[in-house]
Amino acid sequence: MNKIKITNHQLLAITAVYVCGASAIIISANAASLAKRDAWISAIVAMLFGLIVIWINTYLGGLYPNKTYVQVIQLLLGKWFGGFVASNFILMCFIGAPQFIWYVGDFFTMEYMPNTPSYVINIIFSIVVIVALLYGIEVIARTFEIFLYLIVVMFILSMLLLTPNIDITNILPVLENGIVPVLNASFPLLAFTTFPTIILNMVYPVNIKDIKDGKKSILNGYLIGMAIIITSILMCNLVLGNTITANSRFPVFLLSKEINIGIIITRLEAFIIIVWLITIFNNTVFYFYAETLGLAQLLKLKNHKKIILPLGLIMIVFSGIIYNDVIYEMNWDTEVWPLYIISFGLILPMLLLVVFWIKKLLHRTGGKT
Repeated sequence: MNKIKITNHQLLAITAVYVCGASAIIISANAASLAKRDAWISAIVAMLFGLIVIWINTYLGGLYPNKTYVQVIQLLLGKWFGGFVASNFILMCFIGAPQFIWYVGDFFTMEYMPNTPSYVINIIFSIVVIVALLYGIEVIARTFEIFLYLIVVMFILSMLLLTPNIDITNILPVLENGIVPVLNASFPLLAFTTFPTIILNMVYPVNIKDIKDGKKSILNGYLIGMAIIITSILMCNLVLGNTITANSRFPVFLLSKEINIGIIITRLEAFIIIVWLITIFNNTVFYFYAETLGLAQLLKLKNHKKIILPLGLIMIVFSGIIYNDVIYEMNWDTEVWPLYIISFGLILPMLLLVVFWIKKLLHRTGGKT
């Protein structure tokens, strides 16, 4: 496969948009239900812990500049066991991509088009994802470089227009229920914002010109993305209050409906919808990219684009059956997904680093690697 190069600024944009993902509109409810009015503190805790995760991911990637995550797994864990672990990572990506498509279909059928089958929306969104990957990662990177500016402008404008609705008493008293609920709420936040960033190791560092600057780009992108998440959760609590936020299916979308300045500036929820669609598109694209590229490398295929279309058709089918209903989806997202993603987004990278250090130590002492 030809080595592709993307700029560090493009990597920053990809990371920032990726971190927001589904969290940009959904995760506030879960955080508020666990940490109540201190949900915004949970987001800060998640961000701080996430810095460790980002360091692990970038350090691991930097050890093998010409290898993707799937290739690093096989290199460190061996052909057979490494192949088994890599297969499970690819399976995780296979499960993840249809999830995001399901979110899109569920949102639009619930909020705007109740009489339209969600599969119709899923197919349209999936086609965009498939076409994007056929154009290549370079085009996708340039696209998100532009999208990041659009997201930041729309998000900041929306939040500024909501400031007249702020009620500071909604987040007081701080830490009323202690630190434990805050820590409990930070874990699901990490599961949607931070642990999945390991998928970006299919892009970094193999496609990056300068690895050192690439690490900084991922870090800065992560901080930008988490700043958006923290602000979203804080504004939901300040404007809507904990009870409404926790009981809302799409709290950030509901928050945007509160924009009402006179009779001129009102009903600007389209801003939030556009931001969310871009971030969901980012997540879907990179989960699907990791799936196709990883499978191609596992099967020793020369060009991963040859399997994009067949895997894309499977993705479309699974997007309609990945969840039985909303209750099943909520249980999966809160009970199963966090434990599933932490195994690939934290435990496995740490294991790979330990194996690397052991092999390095054995090599220095004259042992076999």
